[in-house]
Amino acid sequence: MAIKAHEFDGRPWQSTLPPITVITGEEPYFKVKLGDHWRHSGRAQGFEERTVIDQSDSEFVAKLANEMDALSLFASRALVEIRLVRGRLDAESRKILMQWHTHPPLDKCLLITGPKLEANELKSDWYTALDRQGVVIDSQGIPGYQFRRWLESTLSAQTLRLTEDALQVAVAHTEGNLLAVGQLIERLRLIQPDLLAGDLLDVEQVLEATTQSARYSVYDLIDRALDGDLSGVERLSDSLHAEGCEPISVLFALVRELDVLLQIRYRIDQGDSPQQAIAGQRVWKSRERLVKGALHRLSLTRLRQLLTLCQEADRTIKGARPEPAWALLKDLLVGLAGHSLRTVS
Repeated sequence: MAIKAHEFDGRPWQSTLPPITVITGEEPYFKVKLGDHWRHSGRAQGFEERTVIDQSDSEFVAKLANEMDALSLFASRALVEIRLVRGRLDAESRKILMQWHTHPPLDKCLLITGPKLEANELKSDWYTALDRQGVVIDSQGIPGYQFRRWLESTLSAQTLRLTEDALQVAVAHTEGNLLAVGQLIERLRLIQPDLLAGDLLDVEQVLEATTQSARYSVYDLIDRALDGDLSGVERLSDSLHAEGCEPISVLFALVRELDVLLQIRYRIDQGDSPQQAIAGQRVWKSRERLVKGALHRLSLTRLRQLLTLCQEADRTIKGARPEPAWALLKDLLVGLAGHSLRTVS
């Protein structure tokens, strides 16, 4: 049975990565967090190369087969990532993954990420074999009855300790929204930098963190981009930046939106009507107009490019690239709005 993402802390990866790891589901928060942890663990274990293969690539099967057979350059070890854009694979891809499971390359580790898999795919040989090995992670939201305990544990892992009343405020504010959890954690870390002293954060501090950007929110910013409102994107991004909104919160929102748009765009390109494709992703009625407008402007190729650039934004936020993080995020938002990218080629 697949491991629930909110119950997996990544510790088994610290010593050795399994030959294949699967992270699929509808919650981008965990796919981003666990994907980052997988890559970090791989680099720490000496995997110096990295290859990403997108399922929507016309040469997907050929590239996957080549990675299965080819040795890494210069005899170094490599991380290989497969990004699925739909919940099923073709017969040839399944065959290659089963071969990888049966005879894993000694110099490579494979990560498969994507949306929730279809019922037939869950019964396939490659998936059931990996599920039995305990390397499949289900990236789903957290059940309401478990959310408080998970939030408290997540805060504790960041050395954030809250009073009982403050924890109740945090739970009420985030209400199961993992993007909001990430944003809250970043703000609390700014408010209380001396966390190692063991101070408890009180209600006033949590309220300050949850309301410091009440004038605008990350969601407002994403909606301006979906609406193609370039001036709105410029204005709100500058305001959020000035108010201290953490870039990682914007990135999480972007990844979530692009992931949904990519899956809808793919279904439309495969023949579904826009309404069928949108309904399949459970888009709120109030946001259907925004989503349809974005899909009218953005091709599958463009969406893939933007999602790939989110990886570069992630590296920038973590200090691996010299560019200002907010400049790159603003450029991605401009791209989502349907305009030409300015700072990224």
